[in-house]
Amino acid sequence: MVADRGRYAGLSAEERMRQRRAKLRETALATIAEQGLAGLKVRALSARAGLNDRYFYESYTDTDQLLFELMEAELAAVMTELIAVIATEPADTRVRLRAVVEAGIAAVADHPVRRAIFIELQTTGELRRRRAEFVALLGGIMLDQGRELLGEDAVTGIQAELAARTISHGGLELVSEWLRGDLDIDRAQLVDFLVAMILTTAQITTTVRREMAGTADGSRG
Repeated sequence: MVADRGRYAGLSAEERMRQRRAKLRETALATIAEQGLAGLKVRALSARAGLNDRYFYESYTDTDQLLFELMEAELAAVMTELIAVIATEPADTRVRLRAVVEAGIAAVADHPVRRAIFIELQTTGELRRRRAEFVALLGGIMLDQGRELLGEDAVTGIQAELAARTISHGGLELVSEWLRGDLDIDRAQLVDFLVAMILTTAQITTTVRREMAGTADGSRG
């Protein structure tokens, strides 16, 4: 039934478009969970959502745009979960670090959509760019936590930034390999190693800062 003022079945054209967009997002999430990113095809998604292809293009230029919209939402959800863990854990470096690492791995490994996206973050140039953005976010969290937990003892400046990037890149690669099944270790072993790696890197960073300071003093002398 067509009603007055462009309304159909009680919904405006804009409301119907929002419903179709939400249906496409829901269908894409289910498809990624079952088939990975390779399953994101316009015709297949539209058919599964019970929509004509043209309705896909009223919301998205291509499947990449849809994928990146979903990735942004999932990344925001993961970061929210990690920040919530940080806020509830005690101000003990080792305890809080372990809780955050465990939560981060669970947020990806136990979520089929995030797991599929995470595994394929290196497959295209655009996905690698998104991965780099995630690395920067993780690095920022680590630097903030270092300042909060260690206060004046926290390493700052370029050494701290390089250490944060090293941990983020290395940690993400290890988790990716584990998710792909390339590492024959269980989750507890992965958590143990990542916690140790982060703590050790922090110690190395302090040593590097001292060495660089000593070199600079020597060159001035």
